[in-house]
Amino acid sequence: MRYTGLFYLGFLLPIASALGDWDPNVQTVTIQLSNDHSGANVNKCIPEDGKKYPVSSFWGNTALSQHGGIYATSGQLVAFKQNTACTIECPHGDLGFNHRKTWLSFAQGQVINLQDATVSCQEKKW
Repeated sequence: MRYTGLFYLGFLLPIASALGDWDPNVQTVTIQLSNDHSGANVNKCIPEDGKKYPVSSFWGNTALSQHGGIYATSGQLVAFKQNTACTIECPHGDLGFNHRKTWLSFAQGQVINLQDATVSCQEKKW
């Protein structure tokens, strides 16, 4: 039993440290990542504070994660304000969402690995 607790501590500590700077009073944006090949999709609330967060800290250990990766074909803004802008930075290029462009297909609908990607959202002055 003692080792189980250490396992969870070792697992949760990196996630907690990645989100440690997140102020709970900051507004959030809901982004859905989907894998159209597997049928999986997961919504996550991202702080709208302009900081870059690892995609793995939100979508790791979800239906999109397998074999050490986070695999998606598309993403969309689900809940957001009129002046919200979000970016997922990954090796495939930056993927930008805003109130005019709320849905994106990644790599022409091909599955991409977002394990090493970051996500950030902020309020823009248009």
